[in-house]
Amino acid sequence: MESYKELFDSYFIEVNNLTDLLTKYVNSYRLLIGGAGELNGIALARKKEVRDAIKRANQLGDIIDVLLNVIQSVECCYLDYIRIKADVIALKTAQKSIILTEIDNELLFQNSSGGPGQNGPGGRQPIHPPNTRKKRKKKKDEKDDGNDHDEDRDVENDDCEPCEDNDRDHEEGYCEEHHEDEDGGKDFEHD
Repeated sequence: MESYKELFDSYFIEVNNLTDLLTKYVNSYRLLIGGAGELNGIALARKKEVRDAIKRANQLGDIIDVLLNVIQSVECCYLDYIRIKADVIALKTAQKSIILTEIDNELLFQNSSGGPGQNGPGGRQPIHPPNTRKKRKKKKDEKDDGNDHDEDRDVENDDCEPCEDNDRDHEEGYCEEHHEDEDGGKDFEHD
């Protein structure tokens, strides 16, 4: 595979050199035609000099024609190579997108059905989201233990672990400071 790549890289360089050569020849041809036109406009110029200038321009024009034929014959191969390469890239990316689509569909199916088996994907226990304020309040109403600590919590402190100090308010920002003071760091667990 690597040798083919090197072959086509060198081939591309040669085709590129041919196009550079064509550009230089065309510029020279324009200059020769322009010089012959100016020479024809000069009254003192001989007709033989004008004919020689036109002859040189025609010879360069013939070389340009040969060069164009060579470029047309070799560029077909390179264009075919580029088309094949583009087809391979399109196939590889299409297969990748098909595989990713299948994976996404499988994941969506597992999420909607609870996953394969009773314990979820891979036989593991499903991960449950942390309790929210409503769930804690519902559990509290069911237990009815008389602890008003959870009611004082703010929305931002929903994940704050209940502590033994019921006198402290767990208002916005105070929960972390309170637990930091208790433990000397923020090593508290969340629901």
